Amino acid sequence: MSIKKKIAVAGILAASAWGAFGYFGEEPVEFADTRFNGAYRFTDGSLVSIGPSTSERLRLMHFDNGDVASLYYNGGPGFEAAAGFSSRETIAKGAFEYSDEGVLLGASWEVGGEHAAIRRIPLRSEEMFFASGELKLRGKLTLPEGEGPFPVVVLIHGSESYSAVDYYQWPYLLAANGIAGFKFDKRGTGGSEGEYTQHFPTLAADVAAAVAKLTAREDIDPGRINLAGFSQGGWIAPLVAKSIPIRSIMVGFGCAVPVPREDRWGYVKQLLESGYGESEIAQADAMNAELDTIIDQGDDAAWDRLFVLLERHVDEPWFQSIVGSDSLLGFVAEKATANGSSWVPAFAWKLYYRWKRGDGPNFNRGYDPRSTLEAIATPSLWLLAGEDSSVPTDETAEILGELAAAGKPIEVQVYPGAEHGNVVFSVDEAGERTYTGYVSSYLNDTITWFRAQNGL
Repeated sequence: MSIKKKIAVAGILAASAWGAFGYFGEEPVEFADTRFNGAYRFTDGSLVSIGPSTSERLRLMHFDNGDVASLYYNGGPGFEAAAGFSSRETIAKGAFEYSDEGVLLGASWEVGGEHAAIRRIPLRSEEMFFASGELKLRGKLTLPEGEGPFPVVVLIHGSESYSAVDYYQWPYLLAANGIAGFKFDKRGTGGSEGEYTQHFPTLAADVAAAVAKLTAREDIDPGRINLAGFSQGGWIAPLVAKSIPIRSIMVGFGCAVPVPREDRWGYVKQLLESGYGESEIAQADAMNAELDTIIDQGDDAAWDRLFVLLERHVDEPWFQSIVGSDSLLGFVAEKATANGSSWVPAFAWKLYYRWKRGDGPNFNRGYDPRSTLEAIATPSLWLLAGEDSSVPTDETAEILGELAAAGKPIEVQVYPGAEHGNVVFSVDEAGERTYTGYVSSYLNDTITWFRAQNGL
């Protein structure tokens, strides 16, 4: 889901969101069965993690190769396994295994006549609450085996509105590799108080409050606090590092361009993939410029110019092709081409927009992430998706390369063929995608970075 429409406006300029693990259109349900959350090992030592995906499905992630499996279960010990994020094609049947005292030990299954088994790693997890201003936010710390104090990675959300404490699996993979992992519910989500927001400084302050809570613990090394920012979190993590000491940062499928520039990429990419070129992009840019003027300047005349452009282009094939793109203009195109849209008078769109937008702070659209990156000396690793439909990866990589050439401790890895989330996919004859897993080295690249940055 995409940040742009949540942080910009509503109605004709209204909200849709994107974030870590929301890249293929799946939004976790409210109920999450967390009994199986944790890290597991096969007998050959390879590592996997398990966590909820929906109320009836668990997700199993392979650390070594990025493969993903779905485990369908009915609340009992038995399950059916399918390959990928959401396939229902059963490839194996198995069961969870428990001790006589009812403690979950692991699971086993049969694949092609061969037996496979995993055993749960005895990691220590502790739910904890911390204060950010007047709010109480819910978090969960997972510690490695052995004695601390440990380095820790604090996970920074994308723009999703579901519970990170219930759904995020990264802490288990981190702890299985000697690093504590901390996740927390964004304000207004899960078990955290407050109102959901997309305001970057507010979210950065919440992360700083989480860090303050962790550094007070004897089992956490205050000199080895790290951040992992996913999607929208790639804007927020450097803001945190600008205000408090941070050992290192990993940004997954984030960007180093301002929000309006990131938003533009959604329709540009869709136009290019539909075979259009600079002429059509220029026409789309002209329309998008009026949207920006409405949002940033409140210029009433821009509405009239926008409606003129909509009337001129609404029936043109290029305009039809950007409907549904991950952009503000794509959302407007969807509304403008919907049945009955021509019956809505201009003043109604204006009133609805003003009502839904409100007068809240709009820091995000004026935020330049490059200036923040220029102001910090925190080592960072950027793991970017080469075919990202939400983030202009080439432009981001160019900016990061310029900063690195200027002496900033920045490393960049672009995964060719990967979509937002650093996920890979297959395409059928009809052009439909099936998301099958993560880039094979993505999980390992992340852990390797943090281990090296923390002297492990």
